[in-house]
Amino acid sequence: MKRYLTISEMAKSAGISRRTLIYYDQIDLFKPAKVGENGYRYYGIDQYFELDVILLLKNLDVSLEDIHIFLKNRNVDYVLDGFMRQKEKVDDQIKKLNIIRGSLDSYIERYTTLKNFNLESITHSYREAESFVISDTIESYDDFDSVEIYGRFYNSVDSSDLFSGYPIGFLVDGSAFYQENFHAAPYRALIKIPEDRLHFYQQQRVVRRPAGDYVSGFMKDEIHHINTFNNRFRNYLKEHQLELNGDIWELLWQDETTSEQPEDQVFEVLIPVKRKERN
Repeated sequence: MKRYLTISEMAKSAGISRRTLIYYDQIDLFKPAKVGENGYRYYGIDQYFELDVILLLKNLDVSLEDIHIFLKNRNVDYVLDGFMRQKEKVDDQIKKLNIIRGSLDSYIERYTTLKNFNLESITHSYREAESFVISDTIESYDDFDSVEIYGRFYNSVDSSDLFSGYPIGFLVDGSAFYQENFHAAPYRALIKIPEDRLHFYQQQRVVRRPAGDYVSGFMKDEIHHINTFNNRFRNYLKEHQLELNGDIWELLWQDETTSEQPEDQVFEVLIPVKRKERN
């Protein structure tokens, strides 16, 4: 009766590669029963069951270092405790992956919207309330002070919120609407925060966009598009007997992720409105 298997026979029976068995030998995880004078590795038939345990644990994503310790402590209590710890690790990974999955869904929805946006369209619709964390006031987007403000702001926001896939927002004082180019007025940057995560942020840094009626439209960050947009927006309000009812909210739908040209950036402008009172 055959007592030993060559490395190729052991690898084939276990469904792994010779290279894997050589590596396991090198790190003292699973060594051959003997090495012949010719340097060939030979494995005992009974070693197959120990290799089976290693492959089981590897399939459960247990690290090789932990498998090494596991093999020296094989009893029910240690195995149960080890599996419980591994389950907690997997649960943490699932939670992280679900966050990543949610961000990917948001990015896909965002860029799908971007593919179908219409620069000529203006919409009057009801918007649900949303909450944001807000930066300090930024006077100009292209000076050193603005870089410092952005840096402090982004560092204060958790990465899962910062990279959630929702467009970064901007808040402009409503009085700027009557300026020649309200898009160039001082503003504050916004990051949307889910309601169940607001408690992670200081209350004074949280601002809420009220639910209500908004007139919205898309524009490109290029002076011709901005001027055209401003005129269309003001004319729309005049024609529909609407007036400004709060501050100006902007969402940056297209950013550096999809274009390296600043003039290709696409903003959605949302202005809260109400019906003009008749005299």
